[in-house]
Formats: sequence, C-alpha cells, structure tokens
Amino acid sequence: MPLLDPGSPSSSSSGGKRTAYFVIEEAELKDVRRLVDIEFQAFENERANQQLSYRDYSKPEHFERSVELYFAAIQDILTHRLLNKKARQGLAPVAKVRFLKVTDTETGEIVSFAKTEIKTYSEEELYSPPDVGHEHEPVMNRNWFALNEIRRREYIGLVKHCYIGMLATQPCHQHEGAGTMLLNTILIEADKNGLEVYLEGTDTAKPLYEKHNFHAVNEIRFDPATYGVRNIGKERQTIMVRAALGTDGVRDEVRAWNVAVAEVRA
Repeated sequence: MPLLDPGSPSSSSSGGKRTAYFVIEEAELKDVRRLVDIEFQAFENERANQQLSYRDYSKPEHFERSVELYFAAIQDILTHRLLNKKARQGLAPVAKVRFLKVTDTETGEIVSFAKTEIKTYSEEELYSPPDVGHEHEPVMNRNWFALNEIRRREYIGLVKHCYIGMLATQPCHQHEGAGTMLLNTILIEADKNGLEVYLEGTDTAKPLYEKHNFHAVNEIRFDPATYGVRNIGKERQTIMVRAALGTDGVRDEVRAWNVAVAEVRA
C-alpha cells in the first residue's frame, strides 16, 4: 500500500508564487513515468520506506514495478469510463481509483500528483488475507503492506471512505502550493459525497493535515532490523482521519481508534 509522501506537506504550504500557473487535471497514461519519477524523488531521503515500499531509485526494478502498477491502474480507469459511456445508464461501475496531477502551464511540467481511492470494503474483503497481491514478495515487504491494510480495515470496516494513498511533489517545487491545491480538491469532493478521509502520514505531514481537520487516531511502526535489514532506520506513520461532513453541514466527530474497532467487530 503506497504511503503519503513525506515531501508533499512542504510542497503544500500556501502562499507559493507559482500557483497562478498551476492547473489540476486527470493524469494520463503518458504521464506515468513522470509521476513515478516525482514519487521516487520525494522519497529519496526515506531509506526505510524506500526498501519497504519499493521506492529505491538505485534499483531500476523498483522504478519499473511502480510504472507497471500505475500504468495498469490508469488503464483500468480509462476502461471503466469507456464502459460507462457505452452503457449510458451507468451499468458499468465507475473506477474508484483516481490520479490527479498539477501542471505548471508556464513550463508544461508536472510538478505534483495525488492518488486517491473511493472504497467500500465488502465483508468478504474484510476477512480476506491482507497481503493479497504481495504473496510472492519477501516476508518483510509482504508484512509491511499487510500491516497497513490490517490497520485500515480495523478502523474503516464497511464504511465508504476516501483513501489518500499518495500525495507527492517534486522536491525542487516544494513550497509553491501545488500540494495544497491537490489536497483541497480531494477534500472538497469528499465533503460533497459525505465521505470520511483516511491516510497514513509522516511527522512532517501532520501539521498540514491537522489544519485540514485531520486527527491522529493511531500509529504504524515497523522495524526492518527484525528481518535482518539494518542501518536503514525504522518506519513510523501516523494514521489520520478527517470525519465526514453531514448533510446538515456539520462535520461528524472523528471516532477514537478503540471505538471504531469495536464498531467494526460488532
């Protein structure tokens, strides 16, 4: 499961001079390698995360793995749209994953992107193995992805929600406001649809999300040394949630972790 990019909060600070040149659009297949490039640059100083989530720039197989996954995801989005258009009455489901990009219209360069997912777990999914899709990967990586998935299922349960899986800005374009543009767009849509928003963020990210009504509800801690991988540090993410906006215009209370888990188990 991709994590929230630790570089994005800095890039998301408001007041950047270049926002007048920025536009938000849906990402296309031709953008995939650029998106992965931005993601990998944003994680260049996160040694533990590089190895756990396959974002090590020194390993070409990591880069190509991400390219393949993003290409398949965007292709799936386009396929669903085509089916919906042909069906006309919405018989085909709308793709639930979305890629948004921020382009600098002055240079034509993509400077930031976000990957989100609108998800409602089925009861079958809640009880399925949490490492689906990672079965043939090393135990460390498989357990890392599974831990993220387990925590999300524990808190969310059967609630329809928006998951921010990635928000990344190229380091040289940080502090220009691109990240905030993306985040605001995502949150406005979530509020329109009455959706709770869930993400995993770094310590650097927390102040930004707290300003946007996110609250810390738990942590994810992982030590690669347990698997014999030393000298890359430990990984810690903060699970943050933004409560849904009610039809009366009042935002719900963010559920405490133990309360949400009890509801799911019940």
